[in-house]
Amino acid sequence: MNSNCYSLLGLSSPCRALSPSVILLIVSILACSGMVWSDEIVFVQNEKEHRLRGEILVTAEDESCLFRDVDSRLWLIKSDEIKSKTDVQEAVPPLTQKEVAANVLASLPADFRTESTDHFVVAYNTERAYAKYIGGLYERLLRGFTNHWKSKRKWKLKEPAEPLVAIVFRNYEEYAAFVKNDIGIDPPATMVAYYNLMTNRVVMYDLTSQLVKPGQKLEDDRQIMEILANPNAIAMITTIIHEGTHQLMFNLGMQQRLAATPIWVNEGLAMYFEPPDLSANSGWRAIGQINQLRLTTFRQALAARPRASGQLELMLTDDAVFRDQEQLLDRYAEAWGFNYFLLTKYSKEYVDYLKFLSEKPPLVEDSPETRLADFRKFLAKDLAELDREFIDFIRNLR
Repeated sequence: MNSNCYSLLGLSSPCRALSPSVILLIVSILACSGMVWSDEIVFVQNEKEHRLRGEILVTAEDESCLFRDVDSRLWLIKSDEIKSKTDVQEAVPPLTQKEVAANVLASLPADFRTESTDHFVVAYNTERAYAKYIGGLYERLLRGFTNHWKSKRKWKLKEPAEPLVAIVFRNYEEYAAFVKNDIGIDPPATMVAYYNLMTNRVVMYDLTSQLVKPGQKLEDDRQIMEILANPNAIAMITTIIHEGTHQLMFNLGMQQRLAATPIWVNEGLAMYFEPPDLSANSGWRAIGQINQLRLTTFRQALAARPRASGQLELMLTDDAVFRDQEQLLDRYAEAWGFNYFLLTKYSKEYVDYLKFLSEKPPLVEDSPETRLADFRKFLAKDLAELDREFIDFIRNLR
């Protein structure tokens, strides 16, 4: 199972996690750009005072707000926590790599260092070779991701406004302790990485740490891939790509953090990009190939899914179906399958729908009726007919 902060925190429908006063009335929404319009806010949370520069993205009726600081972190701030708000009336550029690196190191134990690429800052306390491997892997993912949407889907995405952050712990134990503090859960063993919507960071641990021989040193990608050729590592590489894809979608203009993007879209797209390729030096190369693991899972689930059962409409309109742990793997597999089907058979219509979703504002929850109406604006077929076509497509994939 690919677990991530997006689903674990219930932030696929973020309004449910907020007080009614925040949800009531959205009165101002500022668009993201390459420059950060500088507001300053002073507030107290958990008995600690914060003084931050950034931008107020959303203001609610009672003056509660959604604030994005210059480090790209989102803060949900209640009105009674705010001490002052100031419009500084000046624009500041995005943070440099050195500034991003300094900020992330300030939040981590003293033994962490950073490795930077063109678009990423990898903070790590493992072997440098593994940090370089992750940085290189994510650069390849970024290039492949943007080229795929531009060349095959005619959608030119924007560049990241500032370097994106990945944090790599040397072992599972240190990673698990961080997860507990970061998102308040004890991570299951299958959760080897996650993307945190609020901090905008991917967090993981060194997957080779449990597979290397005692005293073995990592020196290059080839040695790392020899270690990760273990069949048990395939799901791990898949998860790293999955969570990196989430980060890209939220930073290249495909999705808005804390907007009402349906889970079937968000998770289905991440699974579209996740299949590993162990014949490649990085463990990943191809985009849009059939995700054999998800295909097998969904085909097995089809025996209990009668035609014209209303399951498609339920997935389109209700994120709750992804919170049933007994059906979670089947639902994820169906979301992959439906994304693969739409991108194969109805690419233009689906991309237009994705562009429409990318304009959704944060903290506004859509009703099931609105979700269905939005989908039908672009894919207006009768749902029962579309579902039959979808299932036939899945059954005939080779």
